[in-house]
Amino acid sequence: MIPADIIQTDFPKVSPICLVEEAARIMRDHGQHALPVVERDRLNGVIACEDIVYRGIADGIDWFFAHVEDFMTAEPKAAFASSSVAETKALLDAERLDWLPVLDENRKYVGVIRLQSLETLGTAPQSALA
Repeated sequence: MIPADIIQTDFPKVSPICLVEEAARIMRDHGQHALPVVERDRLNGVIACEDIVYRGIADGIDWFFAHVEDFMTAEPKAAFASSSVAETKALLDAERLDWLPVLDENRKYVGVIRLQSLETLGTAPQSALA
């Protein structure tokens, strides 16, 4: 099980209807290259700098008034809060991610787990990943 005290609940996030420009500003201001896209308490996707560039700007789309949902990656990899530390770290390593959204048993968004936080912990019993 991922220890609750290392799940970052205050990690910046955006809604699907947030303007891409605002999402980019939040990424810049928080030093992040990607953000969870959350509507109410559900994880809808992840928006990354690469999404904005490759799915928007490079395709010539007028991104200035575009919404995050137009460019986000839907159904991103995520861990359950009940996932083991070992499985979560393995998924982060395999996907080459610095962080991963965390969902509770009802698939509600809880926060994110950072690879850096997991690297200081030992392993726990195996569990399921989203």
